[in-house]
Amino acid sequence: MSGATLNSMDFCRFDRQCQWTAVAFTPMQRLITFSVFILLVVAAAAIAGQFVGGEWYQSMNRPAWNPSALIMAIVWPAVYMLMAVSAWMVWDTMRGLAWVALTWWGVQLILCVTWSWTFFGMHRVGWSLGVMGLWVVAVLLTTISFRSIRIEASSLMIPVAIWSLFTLILNFSWWVMNGGGVGSII
Repeated sequence: MSGATLNSMDFCRFDRQCQWTAVAFTPMQRLITFSVFILLVVAAAAIAGQFVGGEWYQSMNRPAWNPSALIMAIVWPAVYMLMAVSAWMVWDTMRGLAWVALTWWGVQLILCVTWSWTFFGMHRVGWSLGVMGLWVVAVLLTTISFRSIRIEASSLMIPVAIWSLFTLILNFSWWVMNGGGVGSII
């Protein structure tokens, strides 16, 4: 890029000559892409929200430190919002390995929804433990890949990583307290 400098309104794309070239986003384009990331997480949350515990969940043995429904109702939307803003920040920067980072972001979003389906929808605590383990790994890979692109985006993923790790530990507790073993995984 012959001496051109990029600002926060620019991103790089790989052109036909295999050169990185700068393309400026207008404020409207930035608003639209931000809205797309918000819509993606709202859609994911809406799909995940279709699977609720009901009587099955209420009858489970749960640890004393299990968060209340109110805490869950506060934390999950915040987690989804952090996911959206961090991904948009990477998209808005669009340099280096942004596509790889955003692919990891998409994987972790899908795993988040898949966990809800396996746990609340299928009532498979063991399977959901495996899915949650994959989600934690995907969140960590997303956080690391965001770091090389935009540190602020990576920082926003840290609470997501902490929450996913907490949920993994909670899922493990549910599994153990409710007869967990190889039979509950298969």
